[in-house]
Amino acid sequence: MADTLTLNVPDNFDLNILATKLRDSFQAQGFGVAVASLSPNSIRLTFDKNCGGVNMLLGMGLGITANIILNGNLLCINYVDGDWTGKIIGLATGWILCWVPFVTAIVGSINQSGLPKKINTEITMIMAGMQNK
Repeated sequence: MADTLTLNVPDNFDLNILATKLRDSFQAQGFGVAVASLSPNSIRLTFDKNCGGVNMLLGMGLGITANIILNGNLLCINYVDGDWTGKIIGLATGWILCWVPFVTAIVGSINQSGLPKKINTEITMIMAGMQNK
């Protein structure tokens, strides 16, 4: 599932400040966030929380990659590589063996599908704070 957010930004917009504030905000929420600078105008952020182990089998892990590209005064955020594997495993296991992984995988799927919106909201709040300074 890929989602995209496009925003207009001011001339003096600093992509690294946005990435740092976004990383700090999600790390405070318990996410692991990896930041990779792909070019002066492109950054990749990878968000993950509770990925691996039992959480993967239950479908409760959250994970997504955000590619952020600055093209002039246009900022484009594209979400790719969502963590859907655990949800599929949880649904299949729960359907066949017992309902607990099935239910947790449904909850995990709802949380996973809302993750891009949560990141978009955070980006919008950061952008509003940057413009007020």
